[in-house]
Amino acid sequence: MISKEILEDLTRDCPCNKSEESNWCFLKEIIGSFGLGDRNAEQIRLVYDYKFMESQKEDNDIGKERAFTEFISLYGKRFDEVYKEGMKNGELFELVFGFKKAHTDEDVREHITNN
Repeated sequence: MISKEILEDLTRDCPCNKSEESNWCFLKEIIGSFGLGDRNAEQIRLVYDYKFMESQKEDNDIGKERAFTEFISLYGKRFDEVYKEGMKNGELFELVFGFKKAHTDEDVREHITNN
């Protein structure tokens, strides 16, 4: 089961965190209910980042199937080598991709809205 600390880190850019009305968050509920462990949740988040970056480069949505397949073939081994329990997403992103994360969830939402 995903740890509270990793869940909070993965959803830190979530719009619900900007609202003072409630502490409840639909995204956090969904992620928590899937029963994912920290490792799987972190890997899924990196696939999400990869999909965004490649879609930006190509100026076209590459799709989740392609993103998953390419991430596993290009970065799967690297992820296995560097992942350690409790790592924050930004640190893991940098170790896997080789550069600092420059986008936020807000950037991803804007890209989806505009395409």
